[in-house]
Amino acid sequence: MVNLKIKTLTALTTLPFLVTGIERLLIKPAISVFPLPETSIYLFKVVVITFVLMAISAFTGNTYGLEISKKLRKVLAIMFVALILVSYFFLFSLQIKGLFESLAVIHLVNWIITVLREEFILRGVIQTESASVLRGRFLKISYPIWFTTIIFSIWHLVNLTIWPWQTVALQMLSCIPSGIILGLIREKTGNTLLTYLLHICGDLLFFSLYLLIFGKLFFTLF
Repeated sequence: MVNLKIKTLTALTTLPFLVTGIERLLIKPAISVFPLPETSIYLFKVVVITFVLMAISAFTGNTYGLEISKKLRKVLAIMFVALILVSYFFLFSLQIKGLFESLAVIHLVNWIITVLREEFILRGVIQTESASVLRGRFLKISYPIWFTTIIFSIWHLVNLTIWPWQTVALQMLSCIPSGIILGLIREKTGNTLLTYLLHICGDLLFFSLYLLIFGKLFFTLF
């Protein structure tokens, strides 16, 4: 039982980094043979890995909460509309601050798909599977939520290759409260699609307001 627990938690801990490694070491070189801008290469690799994860999910018959449940369909419908509105707000913020460029929409799509991949792996797979081996609570929050939140934070270390350490440190710190909140919502509703929509809408709203207030992007994609 102990060996199974260790193996399960080790596999779940390495999963996000394995995905990042496949994206950067296998998929990116394969598509880089074509004369494409970096934004398009990023989009391609994220779409491919997301589709692979969805294929595995379909094959195993486990959606990991990424579904439209009957009891949440109205809430999800509202959140999808909110995503459309906040996406437009983000592009509008870029426009009025003179930072809109031809690849802005691709950047936005990259962001939307990247967060979907994150939520499926974190609140979907990791939180679900860790619940089978972790029992108990700390500060009234279940161990699977703490475990997933820590991985959520540490996963952002891979961004050190593209962003300054100060930006990555802020990302990692912000992942703790947001990860706990999203984890609690996932635990309460059993729905990963809802946590995804909350995650991406929250991201876009925060960075849009930051842009409007300070006149600059919190970070650049590349």
